[in-house]
Amino acid sequence: MMDFRRYLIPLVLLGMIISLMLPRGEKSDPAVEIKQQPVSQPLADGVRSYGAGTGHVYGLTDKDRRDFNLGANPERRILQELGKHPALIPKNAALGKEVAFVLHESVVLNRHWVLAVFEGSQVLENGQVRGQALFEYQINNQAEFSWKLLANQPD
Repeated sequence: MMDFRRYLIPLVLLGMIISLMLPRGEKSDPAVEIKQQPVSQPLADGVRSYGAGTGHVYGLTDKDRRDFNLGANPERRILQELGKHPALIPKNAALGKEVAFVLHESVVLNRHWVLAVFEGSQVLENGQVRGQALFEYQINNQAEFSWKLLANQPD
C-alpha cells in the first residue's frame, strides 16, 4: 500500500499555488474596464443607435452629441432629416416614383456619414428595388443639414 502522507505536503502546496493564480473576481481599474453593452439600443420608431458608449467604431460620440445639440436622440434626428429628402436617392439605383429611405435599417456611422437603406417600387419591372447609399452630411449652427451622396449600391 502506498503511503499518501508522502504526497500530502506537495499536493497542498500545489493547490495553494493554483488558487493564487486563479482570478478572484476583483474589479479591475475602472479606467481600463470594458463595459459590455448591447450592440444596438432601441430608439423610438424602430431607429437604432450604434455608437455612443458601446466602444464600437461607428455612431456618434458623446462629444458629437454635445456639439450637434440636436436633443436627446441626435441619431434619430439626423435620420429623420435624411428621410425628408427622398430626392437624394440616386436615380440610377431607383427608377420608381415611390422610393423612400428605410430609416429603421439606416445607420449614422459617425459625425460625417450615414449609411442609408432605400426601397421602393420600380416602374419598369413592376417590382421592388432596394439598395444602400453612403451620404456625407454637415450641420450648421442653425441645425440645418446639407447632404452629399458619396456612393450607392442597388441590391
